[in-house]
Amino acid sequence: MPVSAGRLVGLLALAAQTALAASRLAARDGSGHGIPFTTTSGIGLTDEDVFDSAYQVNITLGGQQFTVQLDTGSSDLWVYAPGLDIKISNDSQLRGNITYGTGSVEGPIQFAELQVGEYSVPAQAFINAATLGANTPPGLVGILGIGFDSDNGSVVDDTLHTAWGENNTLGRTVMSNILAGNSSLAPFYDIALARALDIEQTDGETAGGAFVIGYHDPQYAAVAQAPQIARVVDDRWAGYLDGMAVNGVNISFPPSSVDGTPAGKLVALFDSGTSDLVIPGVIADAVFAQFEGAIKVNATWYVPCYSGANVTFSAGGQDFAVHPLDLSRVFTWTSTTPDGIETTFTLCQAAFEDATVEFGTLPGFDLVLGDVFLKNVLTSFNYGQNNREGDTPGMSGSFMQLLSTTDQDDAWVDFQETRSTILSLLYPAVIDPVFLPVFFPADFGSVQNSTGTGFITPFASDTPSPPSGTTTSAAAPAATSAPAPAATSRAAAAGALADLDTTSATPSPSPSANSSVTSLLDKYGPVVIGLLGANVFVMLLLCVIALVACTRGVMRSGARSRSAPTYVPVSFRDKPAAGYDPEENVRNYSD
Repeated sequence: MPVSAGRLVGLLALAAQTALAASRLAARDGSGHGIPFTTTSGIGLTDEDVFDSAYQVNITLGGQQFTVQLDTGSSDLWVYAPGLDIKISNDSQLRGNITYGTGSVEGPIQFAELQVGEYSVPAQAFINAATLGANTPPGLVGILGIGFDSDNGSVVDDTLHTAWGENNTLGRTVMSNILAGNSSLAPFYDIALARALDIEQTDGETAGGAFVIGYHDPQYAAVAQAPQIARVVDDRWAGYLDGMAVNGVNISFPPSSVDGTPAGKLVALFDSGTSDLVIPGVIADAVFAQFEGAIKVNATWYVPCYSGANVTFSAGGQDFAVHPLDLSRVFTWTSTTPDGIETTFTLCQAAFEDATVEFGTLPGFDLVLGDVFLKNVLTSFNYGQNNREGDTPGMSGSFMQLLSTTDQDDAWVDFQETRSTILSLLYPAVIDPVFLPVFFPADFGSVQNSTGTGFITPFASDTPSPPSGTTTSAAAPAATSAPAPAATSRAAAAGALADLDTTSATPSPSPSANSSVTSLLDKYGPVVIGLLGANVFVMLLLCVIALVACTRGVMRSGARSRSAPTYVPVSFRDKPAAGYDPEENVRNYSD
């Protein structure tokens, strides 16, 4: 099974991989408050998946430098520092255990001087993690939670309150300590996540973003006038999501699981520590049913790699477009046919996870707007009323403000160029999902097909450019440099079909699988047969031409000897970009 780079990396935050480079996205005004941070993966170029992984910053703790994930979905700081001499200023003699959606961290609660950008905290409480899970990616050394102080939000704060009394403030979070120690700062911070899937990054480079405390970066100053989205859940950066649309068609929300939520709205957690969108399955089904050729296997949707849609979210009376690159991720899959033929091919998976299947009922919210959404906005997280004297920030009047950073017209051009480049660097066989249950029933035998007609072909030369915003019949910009997706995927499928021996005595799939396969063959069989027939005709024609040419040559010259033939090398695929290592795996923390 493939490793999903967009898998939820912690219900409240998890996963990270390291590498730090100068920010490409944020322009600084020289005030010094900007803290550079980056994401790993670049264009990806692994043989498993291509997707942004995690966003992180450099910190100095007790004289040692660490690269840690920046996480709005949790509140505590922890690091894993085996063999490093952290200068501990105090030890609580207490232990903390943070449990995430897919893992946990445990260790002593200690204190050390912390440096984040230009800000210093003389004695920051943190967990000195004793171990990391076996699936921890190389370079992951910690998480910097930038949520709320509270017994429910912070394990460290809760542990120290229990042991030392509720009036104790030694367990305050990093953001609380920074704000309390800098009276000139307004009580908010801004985050804009850059997209690492950029065709200019072909050698594992990283992309960054904007992370500023107490002021708005001039590039995003308009966020100050954006509507305020009130925090509606204690201890969480969570607010109401008003709506969602796909190609201009509104998606009906199921009833909220959170008491008091107005009808037609859902409670969304804004979480930079989660890669995907984690949403109710009925919403994911409504979205990807609009993609012709998409299939659902268990709780996961697979989509044609060249397809996208105009997806928008509504919050605070504003609409926010999602870049089509963010809707699906590219990865490779190795599977075996019923005849035992092992095949590796390129596939695209939806970047939406079914919250119910993965986690049951989410604690206090309905869905998680992870990096898939946050890469399309600048988000200002405002603690509201905070006297900076040690009171818990954000318990009164905290809110969020969003500023869109994605232009839908530009996004389609970017999607066309970037997705085409990524696919050219991976395995040449890009499989249309509808053929998966035919060739690989063991992995894709239980299938729900899409029923919608919102399929967008961004590489078809006869499609018009999409209008701004969402429409009921949006199409992607024209391009003549890449083949039409249907032709590409079906040609690849036809080639695979020609290579497969379907006469094996391997047992047939279940009746339900047979029904699905029959439906697919009824729909696409004529296309495949037509392609095969065309191939046979071309081969026969070439044979006739070669025979005629050979005969004419002999008759003309009567030569008894010929010069040695000259062989011209034929390239079966373009060389990958410099720095591409097909053996390098980029995985999220999924302990």
